[in-house]
Amino acid sequence: MSKETVDTSQLRIGLFIHLDLPWMSHPFVTSSFKIRTQKQLDVLRSLGIEQIRIDPARSDAPSSAADPPPEPPPAPTDAVGGDPAAALWEEKQQRIRVLKERRTRLNQCAKRYTQSVGSVRKLMANLRASPMQAVEEAQGLVVGMVEDLTDDQETTVQLVNLKHQDENSYFHAINVIALALVVGQKLNLESAQLRQLGLGALFHDLGHQKVPYQILHKKGELTRPERLLYEQHTRYGTEIARAIGTLPPGVVEVIAKHHEHQDGSGFPGGLRAADIGLLTRIVTVVNRYDNLCNGLGAERGLSPHQAISRMYSKERACYDPKVLTTFITNLGVYPPGTVVRLNDERIALVISLNAADLLKPNVLLYSPDIPKEESLVLNLAEEDVGIRESLCQSDLSQDQLEYLNLSDKLSYYFQSSSGAKTR
Repeated sequence: MSKETVDTSQLRIGLFIHLDLPWMSHPFVTSSFKIRTQKQLDVLRSLGIEQIRIDPARSDAPSSAADPPPEPPPAPTDAVGGDPAAALWEEKQQRIRVLKERRTRLNQCAKRYTQSVGSVRKLMANLRASPMQAVEEAQGLVVGMVEDLTDDQETTVQLVNLKHQDENSYFHAINVIALALVVGQKLNLESAQLRQLGLGALFHDLGHQKVPYQILHKKGELTRPERLLYEQHTRYGTEIARAIGTLPPGVVEVIAKHHEHQDGSGFPGGLRAADIGLLTRIVTVVNRYDNLCNGLGAERGLSPHQAISRMYSKERACYDPKVLTTFITNLGVYPPGTVVRLNDERIALVISLNAADLLKPNVLLYSPDIPKEESLVLNLAEEDVGIRESLCQSDLSQDQLEYLNLSDKLSYYFQSSSGAKTR
């Protein structure tokens, strides 16, 4: 990207500038930004820098030497009330405090997610030897998640940024539980229904235990015989669930029918809408979404934005329209995990939606001038910038991937507006 260096006296509103200074040695939130106010211009002129790099391609105004020189900078003042730099420093410190609060909540969310994955790993390991105990542990896990969710009606889907995710089935189970419970809450399900929904989401792939590993983890297209064998996992899971004997009928139905579709195109029975319960319809939608983003088959690896677009534009007839609409509304136009390019060309990672404006989610900003552990989490509704486009991870440099802590798996939990409690 072409950049030029200009004298500080040539700065004007509309230029996109880059400060070659440590982040904490200037009062601006980032070191690269477009000059939008006279206050910013005055502070830049007071930094004691003779020259500043600009990016003409990202600027609103020409930067040639033919432009008339700007008015000379005003004399500095020691009074805080009249010192624009002091006001910006206070704004920056307040922003840092808000960012730390947001990061604390993100860390709490990640901790709860990791604890939940550990619980799933443990209970699944005990399922064959002690099925009654495993189901009891599963009920405890789901009850805790439902209580966290229903304690605060403002909960939103939250990206959990974990770098190492090796045990895919456990992460998938927690993703499906969390997403399903959020949808169930928005559909006003009672707590008892949410608990059944959570158990069904947890055990929906129970039959995978009887499907050969090489089929479950095959990265290319399944052959027809392999596909037919894979499709038996719903029957296998139903048999295991009935043998356990204590799972509610609604949970068993989710296990049996979560690949059935409203239009009769699903498996194993080609059932239609009237034969598929609401809990199953919810799990069907969120399971498909997580498989498109994180699955191991030929369709794996879509970005969240691509997955939502595909489900809505190409597969809409498969799903309950109210469930699908609720799901999309609560993931947003740019779901958590989507990498985006902002209007000012900066790169960011969507971490949660903004219910008041689905086009302005909360994002983690790629800012190499800011330490990774202090990276900015911005609510775009509070910023004078929007999203230009969504990107694929393959569009990013290795530095960007590392800074944003991106892996090849996306994890989801939910976060309350007041910060969730930890257990």
